[in-house]
Amino acid sequence: MKTLLLLEDEPLVLKLLLHVLKRFNVIAVTTGEEALQAFHNRDRPVHLLITDVRLPRLSGIQVALRIRSERPAFPVLLMSGYLADGWRDVDTFDLERLGSESVVLLQKPFETQALLSAIYDLIVNPHAEIARTA
Repeated sequence: MKTLLLLEDEPLVLKLLLHVLKRFNVIAVTTGEEALQAFHNRDRPVHLLITDVRLPRLSGIQVALRIRSERPAFPVLLMSGYLADGWRDVDTFDLERLGSESVVLLQKPFETQALLSAIYDLIVNPHAEIARTA
């Protein structure tokens, strides 16, 4: 069973995502610091980071950059309720540093099938040609 690291700071969104992702082993955290700690202190390997872009202190993209400093091809699924032109400059800059390889951006709200398809494309069939923004 694949293990997903889910980083979401909104309790209701987190609860909904946990319900949708029940077929996976999910490590759910609410801060970037907790995500990094969970990534390093695990009993089994993590296969995917699913994270909100905007978070207090460490953004989801900053967490992804730190993970990728250790595992450069690590797959990342970003979620954002903001259009990219409404992002903070640091988030836009960090997204450019993260690159597009093995990264999918889902615009909130999204349908369950879009989320599951993105996960499938990133960790089950990562070599398929996929749309990087859904």
